[in-house]
Formats: sequence, C-alpha cells, structure tokens
Amino acid sequence: MEDGHSEAMPMPRNNAACLILALALVLAGVAPCTAQPASPVTTSSKECSLQQIPDYEVLSMAYPSRAVTLVTDGRDAYLASLASDPSAIRNLRLLLALGESLADGSKDGMHQYFSTQAGALAPEVLQALRAAGMTSQAQAIEQGMAAFGSSYPTDDRKRDGFLAQSFLRIQEGIAPDFNKPPTATDNLLRQIGTPLADKTGYKAGVVDYMRRDPQGAALLAQAREHLTNRQRLGYLEGCLLQSGPSGFGDEATIRKGIETMPQALRTVYVMAIFSGELFNGGMHQFFSNSSGAFAPYVVQAMRDIGMPQAAKTVEQGMAMFPQPYPVSTEDRRRRAFQREWNSWDDKLDGLTGDVDGQDFEAAVAVYAAARGILPK
Repeated sequence: MEDGHSEAMPMPRNNAACLILALALVLAGVAPCTAQPASPVTTSSKECSLQQIPDYEVLSMAYPSRAVTLVTDGRDAYLASLASDPSAIRNLRLLLALGESLADGSKDGMHQYFSTQAGALAPEVLQALRAAGMTSQAQAIEQGMAAFGSSYPTDDRKRDGFLAQSFLRIQEGIAPDFNKPPTATDNLLRQIGTPLADKTGYKAGVVDYMRRDPQGAALLAQAREHLTNRQRLGYLEGCLLQSGPSGFGDEATIRKGIETMPQALRTVYVMAIFSGELFNGGMHQFFSNSSGAFAPYVVQAMRDIGMPQAAKTVEQGMAMFPQPYPVSTEDRRRRAFQREWNSWDDKLDGLTGDVDGQDFEAAVAVYAAARGILPK
C-alpha cells in the first residue's frame, strides 16, 4: 500500500504454488509490496542506519535461519540440517527463525506463529530461548504450546485440527478461511504472546545473548568481518526501499523526491526497484506499476553501473509511451494501460528478454563499493 494506492504482486498461476509462496513470505517476514512509502531517505533512522549494519541483521545474514525450508522439506529435514551446527549456532538459527514470525505491535499474539509451519519448531525454539535467558519470551511460547493440550502437536496436520484459521494445509492447496468462526485455540493464541509483540526488544535480547556467550561473541565478530559486498548491498537496498520516495503523485512531486537523494544512493534505490519488478513480472510490470515513474532514473543508473545496453532497452520501453514520457503513474496508467491487453502490451513485455538474466546486483555492488556507500 502506498499513499492509498495498492499494487498487486503477480503470483504463480498454479494455486498450490501461489499459496506456498504466500506462506514462504509469511515465514520470512516479508510483505509482498513493490510500491514504497513516500518519505525522505536519511542517513539513519530508528529502524535503519545506512552506515552500520545492526548486529541482529549481521547474524541473520551470516547464519540464516533457513526457516522457509519448513514449507517444502518439513520439520525433520530442517532439524537434520542443523545437526552439524555447534550449539551456539543451532540456538541462534532457531531464535532467528522465531524472529522472522514476529512484528512490532502485532495484535495477533502467538496465532501467526503456531498457525504456520514455523510452529513445528516450538519445542526446539523454547529450549533455545531458555538457553538464551529470554525468560518472558520462553513463557509466551510455552503458553502457546499449552493451548494445544498436554502433548504439543509438532505435526502440522494435527495442529491444524485445533484451528479454524491456519496456513498449515497450504501445501495441499487449502487456504485459510477467515470467515469461519475461530476455535477456542485460535482465540487463546491471539490473547497471549505480548512479550513477542515487541520485535525490537526481541532482537536486542538475541544480540545480548550472543554478546554474553564467549562463543557467540566470537561468532558475531567473525560474521561482521566476513560479510560480502552483496550482503552489505542487500541491507542497504532494504533500508532505501523502506524509506525511499514514492512513485505516486504528480511529476514534480516524484522528481523532487527522487532527486533529493544523493546520486549514488539513488542509483542503488532505483536499480533495486527495477530488479525486483523485472524478476517479479517483467518489463510490463515495471512500467505499469509505480516503479515506472523512475524509468528515466533507471536509464541513468544503468549507465552509472556500466550496463549501457540495458539502459537502451529501458529507453525503448519509454519510447513506446506517448511523449514526453509520462512520469506520473496515474497519467501513465490512464494513457497506456486502461484497456484490454493487446499487441502493444506484448511488445512491451517482450523487452523483458533483452535484460532478463543480467546480473544487475553484481554490477550495483561493484558500483556501491567503489563509492564507499556500503554499510560496515
């Protein structure tokens, strides 16, 4: 959602695949959104610093939880993948997996966690929380497990039997029906878990645990030292996308917002938007969504990172619109997209093949490193 506008993310045509992707996004803590809020980019904020990657994010990049594999591989395979990890890393991955299911200010209590495959790890997560000395969070997980009775069901199908509203059958193509009345367990899970509604505090607790533990402190220092430029770039892109200028509004407003950004950060920002749209729905989606407002800046960014042929492809797309190119998303949609799909759309979409598969991320990482804008 952006400035009251919404942009739907195209999903796989196969319904089961669509549902699995949706659950993977939930487990990863990702909100599928291509449009960004209209707010100024600063060098730091409460949520994001462009100079220093917070310790929790360093740990997440160096020791990813891999929790999304629960969707396809299941609990036993996931736990087997952790078996060779030292205990500190194993506990950390489990704590990070829980963190991916949390959101600051969530009013859903523990329901989201236990109603997805992530809840299959609850017994192991409980042990990790106790090892970390995170008592209040451990109590919330313990209360959630108790809502299912004396023997907690790690099996997704069994846990689903307690709930009217869950994602636990999603691999079978069964989506949750939120019109169904909730069960007593649904209601109870939504009433507990207050300590876990503070994701910021949770992240601080995980970092404190790692700093207190000698092995954990060494892992943290090593993790920061060995971050790759692409990992640093990924963090930077996330910060910029979180607070970058909007592609909605009139042309003057859009241009003012994007041109307020320092040029190097602007290049990273518009390339992140372009790459996301290209991967998600191709050139047609790039131009039809609010991302298309930044097309002139994408052209310059591609030249900045040394990819002039890709820049020419975007220029070809821009030339297909009424001239001058309509930067305003509302104007662009009104003049080019408010009709049935036809050969013009095919031609625009066909430009995808000219840029698809190019490693824009690598080129942007080199560019950003050379300009000293990658966070430490």
